[in-house]
Amino acid sequence: MLNCKNISIKSSFKNLINNFNINLKKREIFTIKGSSGIGKTTLLKYILGVKENGFTYDGEIFLNNIDITNYLTINRNISMIFQNDFLFPHLSVIQNLELINKLDKKKPRELLELNNLLHLKNSMPTNISGGELSRILLLRILLLDTDIVLLDEPFNGIDKDNKIDIKKFFFKNLIKNEKGAILVTHNDEDIYDNKKVINL
Repeated sequence: MLNCKNISIKSSFKNLINNFNINLKKREIFTIKGSSGIGKTTLLKYILGVKENGFTYDGEIFLNNIDITNYLTINRNISMIFQNDFLFPHLSVIQNLELINKLDKKKPRELLELNNLLHLKNSMPTNISGGELSRILLLRILLLDTDIVLLDEPFNGIDKDNKIDIKKFFFKNLIKNEKGAILVTHNDEDIYDNKKVINL
């Protein structure tokens, strides 16, 4: 599905990414590991279609054998959870989820129920904990109808007692829905497949 060829990202004073390559297929989850500030998030943003000021970019991005290197984000069939992502503060949890999936209003409720979060459906984002917010954001991306999912430290803020079950549910649903995913993390515990790890 997703094929990144020789992607390089640099600023006027630093080379962040040098000749990054990946060939991601359906139901595959790759992990990108590296220290803070090395350019992991900048790389994900570029795959999404977002170029940050002050950087130059080289390389090609293909999705289903189509060159999307110069496509706008909206036309890329790729979605992303950012490290500091948020919910709309004026909408309840269930309203935030229904905003993503307008065609099937049952699915957001079902996802909340499966994850023991249904009691939060009418809560406002400012009234839930950081861990609960992280879990809702993961559910939200499952509602997005894109082939590729990019995950920037998606399990930060989730306590260890809940993390195992949440990861299991989330990865299971990514594969069930035939999505491919790239996960950025600095935590070995978050790796899905140890055979599919790229160290930057």
